[in-house]
Amino acid sequence: MPYSIMQAGQSTKNKATGSLKTLSDLEQNREMTNNNLDQQQKSAQLSGAGSGAMIGTQIMPGWGTAIGAAVGFVAGSL
Repeated sequence: MPYSIMQAGQSTKNKATGSLKTLSDLEQNREMTNNNLDQQQKSAQLSGAGSGAMIGTQIMPGWGTAIGAAVGFVAGSL
């Protein structure tokens, strides 16, 4: 009889450990996904700023570059 109680305790412990591992894996996946999304957002902002700066430079070098970069950055943030 004590043997089956010990087995039940070990089984419960193993299930709990497995659940914690699953939760840990899910949390790591969530963190990686969030980091990837942040990186994509930054890339879009910089790409927009670069494109805006190029267009602004073609229209009006100097001020157009700065304004185009700012508008492109904002557009890339959307």
